[in-house]
Amino acid sequence: MTRLPLFCAGGCFLSLGLLIPAVPVHVTGVLGQGPASVGACLAVTAVCAVLARPLAGRLADRRSRRFAAAGGAALLALTSGAVPWTGSMPSFLACRAVAGVGEALMYVGLAAAASDHDRPGPALNGFSVAVNAGLLAGAPMAAAVAALAGPPAVWAASAAVAAVAFTACLFLPGARAARDRNARARDARDGDARARDARDPDARDGAAASGTGVHMAGLVPGLAYWASVWGYTAFSAFLPLHLAALGGGSGPHFLVYGCVLLAVRVGGHRGLARIPARRTATAALLLTAAGLVMFVAWPTVEGALCATAVMAAGQALGLPAFLTMAVTGVPAGQRGSAVATTTAFFDLGFLSAALALGAVAQHHGLAQGFAVAACVAGLAPLLLSLHPEASRRRTS
Repeated sequence: MTRLPLFCAGGCFLSLGLLIPAVPVHVTGVLGQGPASVGACLAVTAVCAVLARPLAGRLADRRSRRFAAAGGAALLALTSGAVPWTGSMPSFLACRAVAGVGEALMYVGLAAAASDHDRPGPALNGFSVAVNAGLLAGAPMAAAVAALAGPPAVWAASAAVAAVAFTACLFLPGARAARDRNARARDARDGDARARDARDPDARDGAAASGTGVHMAGLVPGLAYWASVWGYTAFSAFLPLHLAALGGGSGPHFLVYGCVLLAVRVGGHRGLARIPARRTATAALLLTAAGLVMFVAWPTVEGALCATAVMAAGQALGLPAFLTMAVTGVPAGQRGSAVATTTAFFDLGFLSAALALGAVAQHHGLAQGFAVAACVAGLAPLLLSLHPEASRRRTS
């Protein structure tokens, strides 16, 4: 994978990472709202991102990866830049809604560009490294910017970073690749797809995309991703509360999480490229489940540190494997829809887990919340047997 898509992904997700602490500060400080309004802002962004995913996939496939990625980066820059001039909750919610659309366009466009590599597995792993590096660097950078120039400067910094990423996205492959994909689509409508499917069963399995932009190849990996996100949501939401009850702080644990995640993705990409994506996805889900169980079975600060490292390893393996499963055997002109379908399950998983696990923890305690998330992640590998890759192997 060339460095340009990695630079674009890192820049866009750094722009998003800068806003992780900025959104609650703006809502509770400038707008004078309570914590419930912070949750509403996060929910609006996630819902709009989910709804925009099918459109993002179709634009990436029918126009170009560049069109989707640059359009998303432009929306991120515009919405972050407009926030200091929003003086009411409705206008801020409107900005966050448009930002959700921008996030979907950018994410799908850049992930589809990575999937076009002749070795999509390592390329998607590199893409995921850039994504997490940007997000992990965003929060400490936001704190530094806010300390130097005040909270409004964080929004300006986010807009500036997104604008730089937008400029870089303009140099991604565009028009020629789009013409090639359109030519393939016309051939399919004329009946050539049937002959191609007879020669290539992988292409036939990947071609089941509906008119809504939902691609069948992305459903099983997406459901596995959904289960993995339940584990991540339980970890990120409950870890500070869990450690506070144990008399410790969560700062070192989040630092360990970020370091282990990046170390596994950067250091293990060569070895993981030789392992089938379905096996890596299975390992990711089982490690996530094991880490959650450790929080319950080893309720100490030290135990939580070990559980965090196991969780991080599972989360590191997950996203590249799920995306590789989604695009394997799928024609290039449909990979945007496959990626969009899979990644939509992140937002669906985050919303459903936040609501369900929050209710469980409220009525039954944090340990039960960890346990429920562990069950979801631990049972998810059963879904992977439904993936076409596994079906073809059983029948061959």
